[in-house]
Order: sequence, then C-alpha cells, then structure tokens
Amino acid sequence: MPMPSYLPKVCLGTEALPAKPRCSCGAGAEEGPDAHQTGCDRALEPYVGPDTWALVGAALRCLVGSRGGTPGDPRAELSCLASLVAEAQSCLPGTVTDALEQGCSWAEVASRLAVAKSTARRRYDDYATWRAFLPFGEG
Repeated sequence: MPMPSYLPKVCLGTEALPAKPRCSCGAGAEEGPDAHQTGCDRALEPYVGPDTWALVGAALRCLVGSRGGTPGDPRAELSCLASLVAEAQSCLPGTVTDALEQGCSWAEVASRLAVAKSTARRRYDDYATWRAFLPFGEG
C-alpha cells in the first residue's frame, strides 16, 4: 500500500505534525539516516513518513488476519484501524506519566505529542496526579 503523498495533510490526519521533523543532532529527516550522529534522538518530535506508514500497514494486515477478516476488505480495515487507534490512545496517559516521572517537563511532553502545553496538561494531568497517589507498584 503506497503512502498517499498526493493528498493534502488535512485529509491524512497529520496536519498538526511538523513537515520537516527535527533531530537532536540537527539533521533533518530529508537528509537520510546516514546524516545522523550515532545515538541521536530521531524521535524528538512526531512525524509521519514511510517507516510509520509501513508499520501501520503491517499492523493492520496482521490484525485483520488475526480477526478472520479478508485482506483488502475496507470494512474489516476500518474496524481494525479504529481498534489500533484506540489502543494507541489508551497507552498515552501512562506513557505521559512515565515521562513526567522521569523528569520531562510538560513543555517537552507537549512538543513530543505535537500539541500545546496547555492541551497536554488538560488531557493527562488528572491521570498523572491520580497515579502519583497509588501505592507503589500499582500504577
């Protein structure tokens, strides 16, 4: 399944993501993997590209197959994509809280989610606060 680069970003659901992602070494995604320094953080901010597209496609094919759907059936793909999105979103509160507990600021969390700091805080602060009061090991 080729990446639909001909569609406007607003149709892809990626309008909030940067067009040219930054890297901790200063190299851009368009420069290719050889331009990066060893150990640099290429996950400094979210973006979509061929690697993400291929991974989502593989996960979708796997999930459709494991649920007995027919490969290429758009109805099965819709249900399975909705499931993948829901599972990914359900991981965010815990991962945001983990990042905060390891010293990330709300500004960095927001940057890595491609949202405003106030948005990140509004979405995840209640969960982070709740988890902070759980007995050790229960969160």
